[in-house]
Amino acid sequence: MNSDGVYDFYLHEKDCDIGEIKRKILDAVSDDHKDDFERFYPSPADLNYLPRNSVLIRLQFTLKKPYTSRGEDAFSTNPIVRDKFTCLPIVRPSTWKGNLRFAATKLKGPKNPIIIRLFGSNPDSEDTVKGRLYFFPTFFKDRAGNDVITPLKRETRTPARGPIPLEVMKPGTKGDFYLLYVPYPGKENFRDEIKEDLKLIAEALKLMFYTYGFSAKRTSGFGVVEKQLKGNLWMRGGVSKNFSDLHKLSEILDGYRYEQH
Repeated sequence: MNSDGVYDFYLHEKDCDIGEIKRKILDAVSDDHKDDFERFYPSPADLNYLPRNSVLIRLQFTLKKPYTSRGEDAFSTNPIVRDKFTCLPIVRPSTWKGNLRFAATKLKGPKNPIIIRLFGSNPDSEDTVKGRLYFFPTFFKDRAGNDVITPLKRETRTPARGPIPLEVMKPGTKGDFYLLYVPYPGKENFRDEIKEDLKLIAEALKLMFYTYGFSAKRTSGFGVVEKQLKGNLWMRGGVSKNFSDLHKLSEILDGYRYEQH
């Protein structure tokens, strides 16, 4: 334990509510930096510096079910993950990647070449392949709330143990999701690969956001979003499209016009 940890633990033993004090400080800091997170996101203009057929997708979503994650605050019970710079609750890029990959493998299977092409090779794979998808953090401007869940036994649907308090982002909370697709040069069927990639991306996004969710408690329906959202899609060369749900996004990507090399 570092010196700060020892100090916090000492105050905690003295019945000082150091967890609540820290939370108030973090909330104050997050108010000071609540607009700084925009610098973490790519812009449509950045596409001009990337390979042909690169695509940027932004989804401005609203939570239908609570979202939670596993933070590291020793003085909070089941805390949500926060960004160290802004102190805002976040969804990490690795969380997005893991959940979208999970949804995509439900559609294609874990060993399908398109999964490796989009998400890269597995950590235990001998061949290192970089995926074509790039993920970015989601910052929630709203403050986290509290919720309680009671785990149930699968057989009897009776409580397996007592209620568990969680720090969550409540339903109605809004967030921005950014996804960048950069197709590295492929083989002779490069054009067909891009069409396959974009089709699977659209289907996997629907499955992740509308069915499975993207939360640490996704098996309980946590992290599912409202059907209606505000979406933008930008293609290299200045082409842009707007959409109001992920079914519309599928239609847009189905009609994608391939940029010749």
